[in-house]
Amino acid sequence: MSGRASGTRGIRRRAFLALLGGAATTWPFATRAQRSGGMRRVGVLMLNAESDRDGQVRVGVFRQRLRELGWTEGGNIRVDYRWGAGAPARAQTAAAELVALAPDVILCNGTPATAALQRATRSIPVVFVVVTDPVGAGFIESLARPGANVTGFSTFEPEIGGKWLELLREVAPDLRRVAGVLDPAFAGFAKVWRAVEELAPKSGVPVTSIVFRNPADDLESALAVFAREPGGGLIVLPTAINNMARSRIFLAAARHRLPAVYPFRHYAVDGGLMSYGFDPPDLFRRGASYVDRILRGEKPAALPVQAPTKFTLIVNLKTAKALGLAVPQSLLARADEVIE
Repeated sequence: MSGRASGTRGIRRRAFLALLGGAATTWPFATRAQRSGGMRRVGVLMLNAESDRDGQVRVGVFRQRLRELGWTEGGNIRVDYRWGAGAPARAQTAAAELVALAPDVILCNGTPATAALQRATRSIPVVFVVVTDPVGAGFIESLARPGANVTGFSTFEPEIGGKWLELLREVAPDLRRVAGVLDPAFAGFAKVWRAVEELAPKSGVPVTSIVFRNPADDLESALAVFAREPGGGLIVLPTAINNMARSRIFLAAARHRLPAVYPFRHYAVDGGLMSYGFDPPDLFRRGASYVDRILRGEKPAALPVQAPTKFTLIVNLKTAKALGLAVPQSLLARADEVIE
């Protein structure tokens, strides 16, 4: 008798724990369903520091597009922001904070933020922007059919690596060596850099890598060593740490008279020699459209991952003069913007 009673209690306890476990995975859905008739909630996870001007521009474009689509912050939508998610540790903390708020959808910026959110939730819809090779990173099953709760807007194709090398050779005819400033942990950029390595022998310009993983790395010393021999140039890959520490790269490149090509417009605006790449604010604007569609009932799995459609070439003549470079007129004629 006592054995049967004990067994019954054990079955009831296991059933209760199973019910509790099921509730833990469905509560976010229930919370979002309760809000469906009133104010909706959106999370935003940014790689930039909150004080970063470029980050504010990206968020500003996103918010403006949401307003155009009928979503007013403080009216029918609440937006919770978390900044500084370029570093993996910070990304994981910020992702957990946003998931705990049970938003209807989260917009995230960059690979570390997307990876952190993938670990934190498999149920809340996630729209990523500025992510390279989302299939290779394991975020989605395919571009046409993302699969689970994640979709968004990818960035660089490998071919752009060859374009960066071509531009660097054009602006610096005496180029003899190229170093890529990169973080090997960003697997998506491996294909981009591989394209540079494959093209370099054909152009007679050997390439090497300068690893820059975190702010404590002595990037300045590494660049100084590279610059000991003449004819050097830099390709600065679009990693989170390069973006956050771009002023350090500008100063070191100027000190050692190293021409460099950068991935985004704001690098050239802030003092870099030139940039060629897609327009990040445009992806944030398009990301807002996916957030809108999800808020109105569409599933991330049904929204194909899209590629950039807008690319720009920016040349900073002031920096060119400081480096002693005469930018060819043919290059200036092709530039979308020339900073003087």
